[in-house]
Amino acid sequence: MSYVLPKRIVKDTESEFDNYAYGIGMPKQDKGSIFSQTFTLFEAASENLRNLLQTRKGERVMQPEFGTGLHELLFEPMDTQYESKLQQAIESAVGYWLPYITIDEIDVDMTDEMKDRNRANLNIKFRVGDTIDTNQITFTVQG
Repeated sequence: MSYVLPKRIVKDTESEFDNYAYGIGMPKQDKGSIFSQTFTLFEAASENLRNLLQTRKGERVMQPEFGTGLHELLFEPMDTQYESKLQQAIESAVGYWLPYITIDEIDVDMTDEMKDRNRANLNIKFRVGDTIDTNQITFTVQG
C-alpha cells in the first residue's frame, strides 16, 4: 500500500533544492501524513543513524544483517569490557551501513537500576561527510 506525502510549496531561495525533503523521519506522525520529512542533511543522517541503531539484526526483510545487535548485548555480562563491546558494535555497523557518518564520541550511561532492567542510555556525537559541524543523538536501548 502506498501513501501520498503532502506537497510542499517551493519558494525561490538561494538553492532551488532547499525545500525538497531528503528523506523520511521516524516515528509515524499523525499530522496529515504517515511520516515526517527531513529537510536537512543532519536531520536525515540522524534519522538514518537512529533507525540503524534501533534495528535488531534479522528484523529487516531481505537484509538480515542490517542493524547493530545492541539489544542482544544488553543481556551480556556487564564486565569491564562491556562498554567497549557496545562502542565496537555501533562503530562497525555505522562503518558498514552508513559510511558517510563519522562517529566522534559515544557515551554510555548505565546506572545500577538500568542494568537490572537491561537498559542503556546512549549519547552519540557524529559528523556527516567532510563537515566539521557535529551533531548528536540521544536514545535509550532496551532489551
